[in-house]
Amino acid sequence: MSLETSLEKVQIEVKEIDSCTRKMEAKYSAELVDAAFRDAAKEAAKYAQLPGFRKGKAPLGLVMAKYKDYILDDVTKMLQQNAFRRLSEDRKLDIVSFGAMNAPEKPAQGKEYAFSLDVEIAPSFQTPEYKNLAIATEPGETYEQHYAAQLEYVKNLYAEFLNVEDPAVQGDMLKVSYDSDFALPEDASASLKRAVKAEEGWFYLNEPEQIPGLLQAMTGAVKGGEYKFTADFPADWREAALAGKKVNYTVKVAEIQRRVPIASEEKLAEKLGMENVEKLHEFLKNKTENELEQAKKQQVKAKAAEILLGAVPDFELPKGLLSMSTQREFSRIAEQLVRKEEDVEAFKSDKEKHLEKARTEASKKLKKMFVLRKIAAAENITVSQEEVDLQIRHMSAYLGYKEKEVRKMLESNGGYSEIQSDILMDKVIDFVASQAKA
Repeated sequence: MSLETSLEKVQIEVKEIDSCTRKMEAKYSAELVDAAFRDAAKEAAKYAQLPGFRKGKAPLGLVMAKYKDYILDDVTKMLQQNAFRRLSEDRKLDIVSFGAMNAPEKPAQGKEYAFSLDVEIAPSFQTPEYKNLAIATEPGETYEQHYAAQLEYVKNLYAEFLNVEDPAVQGDMLKVSYDSDFALPEDASASLKRAVKAEEGWFYLNEPEQIPGLLQAMTGAVKGGEYKFTADFPADWREAALAGKKVNYTVKVAEIQRRVPIASEEKLAEKLGMENVEKLHEFLKNKTENELEQAKKQQVKAKAAEILLGAVPDFELPKGLLSMSTQREFSRIAEQLVRKEEDVEAFKSDKEKHLEKARTEASKKLKKMFVLRKIAAAENITVSQEEVDLQIRHMSAYLGYKEKEVRKMLESNGGYSEIQSDILMDKVIDFVASQAKA
């Protein structure tokens, strides 16, 4: 009998703690523990190098003595993982998270080995009807409206900046020289130097601001004018040396340039590298049709999710999973609201309100996840490793980080499971929406 077959004899008792929590108590007999030690020692012996013996030929007793810590770790993992597998396979539990494990003693030869583990399982509820949903979409932009907006957008996108004598308004480009009272360290980077002083530079009066307070301070500025303002850099500012600092700036305006849209369709076609205006119209026609179709699909998907969730009464969520999800939502809220030091106290004073908001949002997301997950199981919808890898590559390109850096970040914060879940949810909603009746 193989070791794997022998380990199937593990005694497992499952106790219900609440609707979504089970306590697994696993016990191995001394004979099974000894078999696990022998199997781990045999595996270690294949690579063991002991004086006086050829590689892989050392007696098991010597191998056990020499590599006892390694073998103990191997046995512990073997026994625990086998129990987890038996729990999910034999008891058919849909485990969604693991709690704290309690193992009073480590495995030892000639002794029984027992441990317990709390696990959370998916909540029980009836799968809603999800095929051939009747979905009515709201009327959106007409083809003509969207086409006109696209034409205007492209004209502005390829607009030219021309010098003006008028006071500066939002969207203008200002050619300036500027200085500040920030004391540059000797080893200051080029980007830090540019952030606090320049003989010649350009300020774009738009969001996001190049310098905090720039937009308000320089709106209304005139050519030849000199302006002073104080920049209050938030604690998470991208230039670490300026984070949380107050810096006084003096700015002199040399030129004001304003974006002037391209009025002629012929000139716009030329800017886009197109042969003629007809090609421009064909391009805009295809773009308009694609975007309107995508907007309609997104509306159908949103309504499909709304219908599905509305068809399922509220159910109890796994407490540990809800707690972790709430903490993630709370962290997101904090990132949005705490931008500078004075935001901290205001955030703390409203902590309970923010926590309640985070808990509500986490509950909604988890309910949606469990409903769509159940449909995924019924329809055998899965996520491949290739799909996860593609999403990580897209994230890397968007964030401007190397792919290996993004992967390391995801490994440290448990982001892989979130990516898999997000992809799965999208695939399920796509499936439901594709079968919906308009």
